[in-house]
Amino acid sequence: MSGNQSKPQEPVITHSVARKAITQASTPLLLRIHLLPKFVVPVLIAGFMVLALFTSGLIGGIALTFVSIFIGWLMYLSWPLLDSRSRVLRFLVLCILISATAVKYVS
Repeated sequence: MSGNQSKPQEPVITHSVARKAITQASTPLLLRIHLLPKFVVPVLIAGFMVLALFTSGLIGGIALTFVSIFIGWLMYLSWPLLDSRSRVLRFLVLCILISATAVKYVS
């Protein structure tokens, strides 16, 4: 055995110009969100979900649209860091949320 064993390499993640621009543009907002008390974002998301649940038509659709955009934005930013199983689960959740949003607009 040689004392010169190689260490496993960390994966290199390369980003497109568009992804870098979106990530850089998102940084100030993410920092503001990070400074909020930890309960604020989940309470707001839950509030919009409850609003959508108990209202129909345009108001419920707008509430779910906000949630869909926020979840989609966070998913886009975290996508390169996720393993394939996490990607599939998050993608399914986003698809269900977008479908519920579409149904809300037509109800």
